[in-house]
Parts: sequence; structure tokens; C-alpha cells
Amino acid sequence: MQNFIKLGISIGDPNGIGPEIILKALSEEGSLNDIIPIIYSELEIIEFYLNHLSIKAGVNIIDDPLKAKYGHLNIYQLSNSNFKIDFGMQKKESAQVAFKSLSKASEHTLKNLIDGIVTAPIDKNTIQGHNFDFSGHTEYFTSIANRSQSLMLMVHGKLKVGIVTNHLSIDQVSKAITVGAILNKISLLDDSLKRDFKIKNPKIGLLGLNPHSGDGGLIGQQEVKIIQPAIQQAIEKGFNVFGPFPADGFFASENYKEYDGVLGMYHDQGLTPFKILSKNQGVNFTAGLPIIRTSPDHGTAYDIAGKNKASFISFKNAMLLAKQIYLNRSKD
Repeated sequence: MQNFIKLGISIGDPNGIGPEIILKALSEEGSLNDIIPIIYSELEIIEFYLNHLSIKAGVNIIDDPLKAKYGHLNIYQLSNSNFKIDFGMQKKESAQVAFKSLSKASEHTLKNLIDGIVTAPIDKNTIQGHNFDFSGHTEYFTSIANRSQSLMLMVHGKLKVGIVTNHLSIDQVSKAITVGAILNKISLLDDSLKRDFKIKNPKIGLLGLNPHSGDGGLIGQQEVKIIQPAIQQAIEKGFNVFGPFPADGFFASENYKEYDGVLGMYHDQGLTPFKILSKNQGVNFTAGLPIIRTSPDHGTAYDIAGKNKASFISFKNAMLLAKQIYLNRSKD
């Protein structure tokens, strides 16, 4: 019997590339792979983009996820706000559409009406408000799932890179790097590698914070006083952890290939090499939550919005990863 996975798709900022990559991915022959997609959007936005991109699709308008059909473009109809697309423009109106879509899709995910959610890019500045006071999707989903912690995990094939701190300014990072924070993220990464990726005894590599991983304390004390003690405590708890490694040499020497997961200390330390190695085809997965949430590894790309230039590969990979994680969790 064929098992279908129902995935909700939040449309992101409609003035960005979100609708374009969604429709391109869903219109590619053979891309669904037993996935029933549900796009949370105003119908007029989808019709506009279908016409703009010259994509023909059978649209199924629904008011209940149970009515979604395989092989159709299922649209969970949001209330009509008479929103008009303005390619590449930062506007509060487009952010309101993005939040409305995200909120409803998230609600259905939490209620288990759908099996997971794939989020298209939002504009983190314009979406800020009473209902969204977060630095990104990761923090939003951690909050609504009633968790104190989660792990931003970038995934592309065997390459899996997590980070200890998420969306923090550089001057805040060193203060946030504590033994407890590192141990928490090691635990979340280990658990995700086992549960979501079915790796029995994950081998985790930790990066240092400072250049040359501190050079034995010559360039900063965090490795000596915080990261190395955290690694030792993790080993005593039974985790298979190694490091801290200098971040530059670790990726340049391809040392990362020896590990099932890599844990960096801050955003760009982990995401810059990841995006280079994955060639912008990777996926952002929020690990450590009871729900499944993935997204493409890029933003709204306002500069190419409406030009039919956006690649849908990362978004497609996000759908496929959400499906695979759902199937892996179902084996527990």
C-alpha cells in the first residue's frame, strides 16, 4: 500500500522568491515522491505566479488538510487581503501574508493534521511585530513547540553541520558559549543523528571558537576553559565527540568527512563552509523538536524576485528531507 506524506508549505514573503521556488519544485515531473503538498496561501497569489511562470497545474482548493489530494496543487485558502505582488519590495503587507501562512501551517503541524512543514523564506525585518518577535524561523518553531532549545542543523547528503549559537551578533557569541550550551547542543545533535538519520553511534566533530582553535590559549581562553571541558564531560556521558578543531583547516583538509555531524560555535562559522560545499542545495532542519520543520538554505533573494531565475533545488531537497525524517521517526 502506498504511504503518502502530507507536508504543509508556508509561502514565505510573496514579494520574494518563495512562491516561485515552491511552484517550480512542485511542477517538476517526479518531484513529489509520495508527498502530498499543501500550500498555505491566498489563492490569488498562487494564480498570479502560475500565470507569471507559465506553469499549468490542477489546483485543489481546500479548507481542511484531510481534503488534500495527491498529484494536485493543494491550496489551503487563507482569507483574501487583496494583496498585490510587488517583486523585490520589502513591505509590511507582504510580511503579513507570510506570517498568516506560517501561523496556519504551524497550527496544523502542531495538531498533527499534517506530517511536517517546509517553510519558504521570510523577510526577518518586515515580519517583526506583536505575533512574531523572533530572529528567525528556528526560534519561532522552538517557541511554539514549547521547547527551550533546538538545533539549527544544515543538511546535504552526509554533510550535517549544527551550530551552538543561532542568530547572534558576533559581540554576543563568546558570552553565549558555555559548557552547558555546548553540552546541550551535543545532546541534541547526537539524538537527531540517531533518531532522524538512523546513525547508530554518531561521531561528532566540534570546532573551536578562536583562530587556530585558540593555539593552546595564546589566542583566547574559550577552548581551554570551556570547549575542551565540555568535550570531556560529553565523553564521560557517553557521546562520541572529538575536537576542538580549527574551523578553517577542518573543512579545507576535508577532515569533516570523518564525522557524522559537525558542531560549530556560531552561525557563519558553520553555514559559510556548508553553503560552499553544498553549492546552495542544502537544507535547514530544526532538530530537537517534536515536529518536523525544514526549509531551503537561502533567503528571499529580492534581487532576483520575479525574474524566473531562482533555483528550486534547495526547496525540493527540503521537502524530500522532511519526508525522510518522517519515515525514519515512524520506525521508532
